[in-house]
Amino acid sequence: MSSNPLANLKIDYWYKALLVIGACVLIVSLSVEMKGVDNSVVQLVSLGAILIGIGEWINHPLRTTVVPGWIGTSYPRINTWSGNLFDLTGVICVSVGIVKTLL
Repeated sequence: MSSNPLANLKIDYWYKALLVIGACVLIVSLSVEMKGVDNSVVQLVSLGAILIGIGEWINHPLRTTVVPGWIGTSYPRINTWSGNLFDLTGVICVSVGIVKTLL
């Protein structure tokens, strides 16, 4: 067993990358004083990115197709209430963060 808890993390789709990048930026903004932009704005935008990543992960479930002689797997986008709620909340957080930056 590996001592690295992130060894099995596969970032193979854009929404997983958005989730990881948003989490890293959130951790940095919680621990380091930002210059040029308020930390609360960076935290709000990174939280929005995390929520969008979670929402898209929910909206892309694994689908397996079984045909004689072939098994196929894919991640088609299927709208769900919970996934769309995460997406909407994330878009609102990012939008509020951008508006706060511009004002």
